[in-house]
Amino acid sequence: MSSTTLDASRYLAGSADDRIQFAKDLVSCLSQHGYVRLRNHGISSEDVTEIFNWQKRFFALSTEEKMSCVHKGGTGPVRGFNSSNQEKSSKLHPGNEGIPDAKDALESLNIGPLNDTKHPNQWIAEETLPTFRQHIESYYHTLEQTSNLIFKAIELGLDIPAGSLLSRALPNVGELRLNHYPSIAKRELLTQNTRRIWPHTDFGTVSLLFQDSAGGLEFEDRSKPGKFVPVTGDEPADLIVTVADILQRWTNDVLKAGLHRVSVPAQFQNHDDAEKEEEEEGEECILPERYSLVFFSRPSGEKSAGPMDDFVREDKPAAYEEISALEHLARRNRLVY
Repeated sequence: MSSTTLDASRYLAGSADDRIQFAKDLVSCLSQHGYVRLRNHGISSEDVTEIFNWQKRFFALSTEEKMSCVHKGGTGPVRGFNSSNQEKSSKLHPGNEGIPDAKDALESLNIGPLNDTKHPNQWIAEETLPTFRQHIESYYHTLEQTSNLIFKAIELGLDIPAGSLLSRALPNVGELRLNHYPSIAKRELLTQNTRRIWPHTDFGTVSLLFQDSAGGLEFEDRSKPGKFVPVTGDEPADLIVTVADILQRWTNDVLKAGLHRVSVPAQFQNHDDAEKEEEEEGEECILPERYSLVFFSRPSGEKSAGPMDDFVREDKPAAYEEISALEHLARRNRLVY
């Protein structure tokens, strides 16, 4: 396995020493790269394939059917369907603010906590896609439990008291996002103002991502700032765990959020001569559609998004002010919507 790939069975089914070593490796990888690829984490490839099948069935619906559960916008949690270009992720990373008419070439469905009455989920009618809601709610619960296990492993790897992170992370009010990136001309993604999704960090604590084999996900190489490296879906059940904003704030920069984007897949890069010949013959390079599924783990709105006492010392004062998790989310959403 590569330096960014870990076998989670060492934590789930290993000895006490195995668990400790896995936790240390996990924190080391997250600290160095901002992300890690986990295998043998308890979610089977069959389950991942099944959720992608449901995802494809949803996005194959008509625009009218998908718009029946559209997200209303605003600074609160995202609920329902986001159409292509509804979000502006370019505004999340410094340096992109002046790009005119910046676009995100994706659509998504966003599901929050199943019992949230303040920000209720938006669903298509049951008869439109029978049992879709039932299956998605089941996947939400599975990924919520997986994120809680990851918090416990991070606590062990950071050598802080058990429950220190988890007590802040619970209740988990995360969002499950189904992403669909429609097929698109490579030429369009090379223009100034269109990307599948722009470089950004996620808003919550940790993000859990599954992706298909289409490619395009890239993380910044921290040894070469500004350079991005591909992170592919080599196996269907590969789980990419990413450090997000609030975990960076909680740990006072011990674990920094992973900067990532979705760009032209590696297999379609550096083909200029061949593409020039295709264009002369009246053809052009079309990138295939891409699907991914992300669980954005987030603490409830009243919880602190400020640094934890465990990571603040006289020689390392708090790098962030004391704000609530809800205020942090609102600040980020103001940029996107």
